Amino acid sequence: MRIFKRSRVSSTGLRLAAVVGLAAVLGACHGTDLEGVRDLEPQGSEFNQQLFAGYVGLSARELAEHDYRDSDGFAAKAAAAARGDDVRPTAVGERLIAVDKQEELSNARGRLMQALFGSAKGKAPAIAASAQISYECWLQEQEEGHQPGDIADCRNAFYGQVIAAEVAIRPPPPPPEPEPEPEPVYVTYYVVFFDFDSSELSTAAMQTLDEASETALAMRPYKIVIRGHTDRAGPDAYNLGLSERRALSVAGYMIEQGAGRFVIDAEGLGESEPIAKTADNVRDGRNRRVEVTLSE
Repeated sequence: MRIFKRSRVSSTGLRLAAVVGLAAVLGACHGTDLEGVRDLEPQGSEFNQQLFAGYVGLSARELAEHDYRDSDGFAAKAAAAARGDDVRPTAVGERLIAVDKQEELSNARGRLMQALFGSAKGKAPAIAASAQISYECWLQEQEEGHQPGDIADCRNAFYGQVIAAEVAIRPPPPPPEPEPEPEPVYVTYYVVFFDFDSSELSTAAMQTLDEASETALAMRPYKIVIRGHTDRAGPDAYNLGLSERRALSVAGYMIEQGAGRFVIDAEGLGESEPIAKTADNVRDGRNRRVEVTLSE
């Protein structure tokens, strides 16, 4: 038969053990890291500074909900961001995520990483940091899985911010193709008038022929057709010669203005094609004219 002896422990020893055990439990569950991080002055890029503020906010929120583990985890990321470290979004495999939620979250992280390292950090630092914080919020809430409203809020915020980041880094569209130059519209018909029984060009006539010559140089016509006319005063034969002199006077002037490089067809038609239908031997200034046509 064995005889068992009851060990005797002093009441003082029991009380000390209880205090030590309670302190260990409290120390294990109480998130104290945020207090040492909250007042840090973040260094580095604007992205890191925005990231620091976002992680501090997440840490404070979880601390208020007594989630000390996540509060300390976010505080550690905030401290790393404050140092200027490359703080990457938490991988899906680092949390206990339901199997049916893993694919979307993994795709979301891949999309976020592509934006972050596609120049979003520099081009849109506040938006990029907000996208990362929204993703961390979504991932953490999804792991807990008991607050569907919070999960939806964080998820929606993430998609809004990551789309904004993608837009910010999207290359600008190529400049629009220049509109084709409209085809120039040329005046191709000109007419000048003469005094009675004269083939001399007036000042007004020369101004009109200057315009016709400039148009010809720009237009490069196939042919310049010049037709001289007279009124019905005087003999037909005389008027035919007068109309030819008028046509040649116009042709000579246009040649002087540079239109000689084009084919010029100058002809006098006498009184055969009057504008104003008059009786024979009637003077009419409307009929004493030369018509110039630029033919394409």
